[in-house]
Parts: sequence; C-alpha cells; structure tokens
Amino acid sequence: MRALPVTIIVAAAASQVGATDCGGTITRDPGFDLWCGESLCAWKLERGDVRRVPTWHTADSGVELLDADSAIEQFTPVNSHDATCIRFDLIADVDETAQVELGVDIYGDGTIERAFPIPTAHWKPLSYAFAVQPPFTGIRFDIAKHGPGRAVVARMRAAVVEGGCDGVAALVGGPAPLGALCEAAGDCASGICATVSFFGGPHCIGCDVTKPTCGTGLFCGLDEPGPPERDVPIACVPTAARVLGEQCLRDPECASGTCAGGVCSSCRPDAGCGAAACSRAYDHGPYLCAAGGHSQPRGAPCAGDDDCASSACRGAPRQQCLDGRSCASDANCPVDVNLAPGPCSTVGVEGGSCD
Repeated sequence: MRALPVTIIVAAAASQVGATDCGGTITRDPGFDLWCGESLCAWKLERGDVRRVPTWHTADSGVELLDADSAIEQFTPVNSHDATCIRFDLIADVDETAQVELGVDIYGDGTIERAFPIPTAHWKPLSYAFAVQPPFTGIRFDIAKHGPGRAVVARMRAAVVEGGCDGVAALVGGPAPLGALCEAAGDCASGICATVSFFGGPHCIGCDVTKPTCGTGLFCGLDEPGPPERDVPIACVPTAARVLGEQCLRDPECASGTCAGGVCSSCRPDAGCGAAACSRAYDHGPYLCAAGGHSQPRGAPCAGDDDCASSACRGAPRQQCLDGRSCASDANCPVDVNLAPGPCSTVGVEGGSCD
C-alpha cells in the first residue's frame, strides 16, 4: 500500500496548477522565430553552435545545428495536472550523414527517458506521441545532432492531448525532486510528500515541518528556489539565516525572529506597532512598522528609501518574481499563460536598515 501524503497547511507561495495555454501547447516559440541576436531566445544552446536559416517557405525560419555535436533544449512547465499524453510535431531537413534525435527528459534532471530519432528527410512532417506516468513536474526537450551533415529543424510543437496514447507504455521519471508534484511518499526522492499551501496540492519536501527532523543549527524551512516549474523547495536550512524581505515558512528561519505572511518581517499585522500600522512594504514583501512613511530612524529595518526619515535604506536589492520567489533574471520565474517567463523585478531592499 502506498504511503499517503502528509497534510501540512502553512502560508507559502502557490505553484502553477496546469501550465499550458488554451491550445495545449507546452513549448514556447515552436517555429524558432524568436532570436536574440545570433541566439535563440526561448531555446537554450546546450552545446555546439546554431544559426537561423530559411526553410521551404519564406514565412518560416528554422534552426540549423552546425557542429557535429550540437544541441538545443527547452524546459517546459507541463505537469500531470495538464495531461499525461504529449504529442510533438516537427518538420526537418536532415542529411543521411547526420544523426538527429529529440530527447525527453522528465524533471529536467539530465536523464533522457526516451529519445526519438529524426530520420533523414527533406522538409518531411513528423509526429510522435508518448505518455508520462503521473505525477510529474516539467519536461526538458533536447534536440541533438551527432555527426557531420546538414540538420535543420522547424516547427517543433509539443502539446498535451487527450486519448492519443492508448496502449503506449508510459515513461517514468523516477523519484521526484523537491518541489515537484507527488501523490504519496514513494513518489519523492526525499520520501516525504506533503501539502504546504492551500492551492498547490501535495509536493515533495525535504523535511517534515511538523517535527524536529533537522540537526543542530538547522530548521525545516524554505530553501533557495530551484527551477521555476516547481515549488520553492522545503529543506533543512540554517536557523536565523534569512534577512528582512526573504521568503520563509516560520519564525526560526528569520534573523528578525518574525515570519509574517511568508516573508521575514519586523512586525506582525495582528500585533501592530503601537500608534503606527504594521503593513507590507510591497506586494509579497515584508511587514514593517509605518511602511512608506519616511519616519524610521537610523538603524531601523527598512525595505525601501520611503521607509526611512533619511530617505536612505541601505541593503542589497531585492529581486523577485510575481509569486514572491527570489530571482536573478526572468528565466528564474514561472511562466504566464503565453509560456513567457518573468518578470523578475527589483521591488525594494533586502535586509535593509535606515542610513
């Protein structure tokens, strides 16, 4: 009998529940039309070199894999809430001397669960379908070329479909990483499947937040964000290491000793700040006394210049996605309905104090 997931309801950012657009497409820029200079914008160059080339039609462009060992990839946000049957269609121009294949990597962990050969063809449409055993979170598609010869791929579209995988053996991604969807403890590499938000359903976590499972100086809380297709991982993290503005689960994670609304804060809205109000400094931001009031003295906690009497808040810039997770670029953020990532915005100051 499978072990059931632990139910832990705490404040945490909800992950995507179903990530495809209305048409079921799960790959961004299926026509290879988006180029940032000499590089693809939506596809990542894994190795080798590529270039934009014309195809059989003036309105379409393709990507040529130039080197004998070259590959491009895209990590898609599809998960088992969307569907478990996926079909991809593409058009290719491949010489006899070139060996080209499309790899399917569940979870994007570097293990190709299935490789589909792209045969020698001259702009011949190809279509494949495969099933994935649920639950799963995210699939990386890898288009790779081995050997010499011309290899051009165009119109690579992957989409979820209903009823297209009858009789097809499902691919198994193996034990799920932290932050991925799960249904039971056995689905997770950590052996713990739990619900940590009201919206996201059960996910794999690295420790049990209801028990003292971490060692000395550690606490079960939010770790650094991983791939944006997954929830922010929960694992054993150093106690009191999170500064003002960083995400948290509970008080011991924060240097301030206060985790309010899922963010390390200096006050709680239900406790107040005397005559001043305790409110968020910005969306998904920390709770502060008299936030934005230009009233806090030197050394007081702040999340932006407007909090301080001096109009100067000293600290590192706080960059985060719309769901509140920290980020360095748009690529670190969950995608929208058009499968476009971001935005990663500077919203204030992290670990700030008034100058």
